[in-house]
Amino acid sequence: MQFRTNMLTTCLLAMSLTAVSFPSFIPPTAASTHSHPVGEDKGQYENESFRNITITKTGEGQYAIKGEARVNEANVRFVVTDGDKTLANSFVTASTGAPEWGSFSIDLKLDPSAKSPALSLFEESAATGQRIHELNIPLPK
Repeated sequence: MQFRTNMLTTCLLAMSLTAVSFPSFIPPTAASTHSHPVGEDKGQYENESFRNITITKTGEGQYAIKGEARVNEANVRFVVTDGDKTLANSFVTASTGAPEWGSFSIDLKLDPSAKSPALSLFEESAATGQRIHELNIPLPK
């Protein structure tokens, strides 16, 4: 019986030494992954509530916007402006609400004479109704 106990102790000791002798390196995760906006990245826009946003100009003054949102009650609010003029003010519903990421799409038909149209995606605070996690994206002319 003593032999088995010594053998077990030796095996356990050898396993722990092996683990110590081959340490693994795990890189730290970036703190900005979900908590800070990362801005424009090769035509895609992101922040903590919106990601994988793509904009395709489908015609004169027409745009197809697709992406994913992690917003309360799956309510994706958007406003399109041209300087001080509001061209669109509406919402779409994502496929699922927070805390999950849901897909959404917006088909915009704007006045083609708009000089510098810009899209603002945001969610409304359940507590105050104010815009939160706003993401501003210039639309291609």
